[in-house]
Amino acid sequence: MKVSKWSKLILAAALMAAGFAGAADYPERPINGVIAWGAGGGTDTASRLMSPIVEKIIGQSLILANKTGATGAIATQAVHSAAADGYTLLFHAENPQLYQVLGLSTLSYDDFEPAILSVQGSTVIVVPKDSPIKSYADLLKEAKANPGKLSIGTSGVGGQPWVTSMLLKKVDGITFNPVAFQGDGPLVTALLGKQLDVSGLPIGIASQYVRNGDLRALAVMSSKPSSSLPDVPHITQLNPAFTESMKASGFFYGVFVKKGTPQPILDKLTAAYKLALNDSKFQDYAKTNGLEVIGLSGKEAREFLNTWRSQMSWLIYDAGAGKESPEKFGIPKPKN
Repeated sequence: MKVSKWSKLILAAALMAAGFAGAADYPERPINGVIAWGAGGGTDTASRLMSPIVEKIIGQSLILANKTGATGAIATQAVHSAAADGYTLLFHAENPQLYQVLGLSTLSYDDFEPAILSVQGSTVIVVPKDSPIKSYADLLKEAKANPGKLSIGTSGVGGQPWVTSMLLKKVDGITFNPVAFQGDGPLVTALLGKQLDVSGLPIGIASQYVRNGDLRALAVMSSKPSSSLPDVPHITQLNPAFTESMKASGFFYGVFVKKGTPQPILDKLTAAYKLALNDSKFQDYAKTNGLEVIGLSGKEAREFLNTWRSQMSWLIYDAGAGKESPEKFGIPKPKN
């Protein structure tokens, strides 16, 4: 992919204007990127699409590797154990903001700095294309008639499919039999093979299969219609009782460095990733897959992370799914 000389000039100007002379020699060698989810998932796809663009901008290779397990906690720990020098990046989603409440790890994004929060999106409740469940009403009827019987594919405790199941339990009182996979890729394979009854997939993954007729979408977990799946009802349209929960629902992807990374290096990474987000190929990918490009960094990113954690941590704890109270970690309860 060709990056114009103007992109490089914009990056250089941004660095000079902010006084980032200390980052002039960075990076001097290839950068390692740890993707917290398996191949073919939403985090993996978005990360690998941005990386060639960033490589052209910074003039070094990004060596990406998938490190799965424990809802991304293994990858998170691996990056936190590395040096805070900008040569080990974490490509992850929203999950670390729930680790403490769920008892998965003592780490959270308080232990990292966001180089960029790239996109955010909703999950989509889907079933295999030949499923007798043809609507959200059908799902409710079947789940209530057979509590805990329908299998729901998840990417582990704290992943978006699992969070979706907790939301359905809290608001509509339905329970499932969870089956965990190491990321969205193998989960989709199981759905296509009719090994699962239902799941909640990130919209960037769900859209292509729904449009191709390989999966049937029952609802978008959002308070507004989706541009990529305009014919699929959103959940508050089906049940207004979800309105409050939708303030915190959804996922986001980002690129993070260990806290303590020199600010000039962090700033250089941020500038490069912001240019990558504006690349036409990435913009087209986001639009096609119903993702909103947010491009947050610095104080704005930190506020976004804290607000999301406050809302979702308490929602999960109040639903009876948390092992620890958010209060234990100083996570404030959101004001209605």
